[in-house]
Amino acid sequence: MINAQNKNRDTDSNDWLTTYADMATLLMTFFVLLFSMSTLDPVKINNMLNGMADENAKPQVSLTTVKNEVKKLLKEEKLEDMIEVTKNARGVTMKIPGDFAFPSGTANVSGEIKALLIKMVPTMKKATYAIAVEGHTDNIPMRSAIFKSNWELSASRASAVVRYLISEGVDARKFRAIGFGDTQPKFPNDTRANQAKNRRVDITFLTVG
Repeated sequence: MINAQNKNRDTDSNDWLTTYADMATLLMTFFVLLFSMSTLDPVKINNMLNGMADENAKPQVSLTTVKNEVKKLLKEEKLEDMIEVTKNARGVTMKIPGDFAFPSGTANVSGEIKALLIKMVPTMKKATYAIAVEGHTDNIPMRSAIFKSNWELSASRASAVVRYLISEGVDARKFRAIGFGDTQPKFPNDTRANQAKNRRVDITFLTVG
């Protein structure tokens, strides 16, 4: 009698295996059905594999390497005292004075900044980070025939820098062009010297795009 009871318990304890096997069979049948309904495109598969190979082949450049390369370039160009380079959780940022980058009140990229940017192109090309170009102004209202506000001037300056870098072969998909106007000053706009410092273009290799 005891043996019969134990046998019944063993049978009951194994009931879940039957349920599990049925579920696994149904899932397998479902996926086989999906597979049979799909059409595999060998060209698309090949392109996908090639794309993955190209992505894996890209050199992985650290933000520390980017910072070191930028600082080395600025030292070679004798601009390390003019252009600040910082690294934080957001990424690596170059703060370029607006008066160095553009003639007053314009979005025409100066020859001086072009000479610098062209030498940054190799670093930008090999770096896998998104790059934000951000224009900033002082708080003096902008009223001109071309720019009706500081917002428009700062956005046009950021776009002009991006446009130049794209023309020199940097992938357009890397860039974000942003105009902040006078909303993010580095210093209080209480002196002409501080206003000049607030007029700038920041180029940031972003940790997160």
